[in-house]
Amino acid sequence: MMEGAAFFNAKATTKDISLFLDIDSKRDVIKEFHFDGPCASLYKAEMEELKMHTQGKTLEEVKGITRASLMFETRLTDGHKAVTSTGLWLLREAIASYMGESRFFKEDRDLLCLCFSVTKRDIVQKVLNNRDFELKTLLQETMATSACGSCRGPILSLIEETRNSHGLIKGLDHSKSRFDKDGNWIKIAGHYPGPLLIKLDELKDEWMKREGIVDQFSIELVNIEGFHISVKVNSTNEKTVSGLLSALTDFWKSKLGVLFFLQSV
Repeated sequence: MMEGAAFFNAKATTKDISLFLDIDSKRDVIKEFHFDGPCASLYKAEMEELKMHTQGKTLEEVKGITRASLMFETRLTDGHKAVTSTGLWLLREAIASYMGESRFFKEDRDLLCLCFSVTKRDIVQKVLNNRDFELKTLLQETMATSACGSCRGPILSLIEETRNSHGLIKGLDHSKSRFDKDGNWIKIAGHYPGPLLIKLDELKDEWMKREGIVDQFSIELVNIEGFHISVKVNSTNEKTVSGLLSALTDFWKSKLGVLFFLQSV
């Protein structure tokens, strides 16, 4: 080890592998990169590539490495790709330990589960797409909360907060999801469901006229359940319907600042 260098290690609790860095503390440059552990052979391709990206680089340069810039990623035991690169996570842990700081990286500001790079946005989206979403589903899909476990409380709170704020009350039928947990009608963008549906229909007509598609398609708003809207479109082409609903959703969002979820019936 060089004079003035520091030797740090980090170990992920979900995988039996350790990453060791030999850092020249005078220049904050990574001189050596080592990995070891019972599962080292399983991670060899991933870790060797990461080593190539880090040796001789400054810590600031290394912080800029993203998952997208890596070619190799170890598969989980079930054959699926992990939500994040284990090697990249270990690397960030080692650097944070060396610098005596919390796990702070600009791209991580929205993270809840640091171990598997699961963001608040990811969780909210999953809850909105599945009103019966539970922690066990999150575990199956992302492995969030399965490592250090420190994010379990905040994640459970966010799931409940999202469900309540969007009227997706656990234990209630979907037809009742327009009510909050106290039984009150939910106001979205300042409107109760009935007036909101009328407003959305008016905006829909405005958008169709702007796009010049009034004579080509008809889009009927059938029902509204919280932020979820059922519609009828006079087209059998799924791709066309999907494109229309996506564009209409964007238009509504630009006018009301609210993201709605449309389902063709």
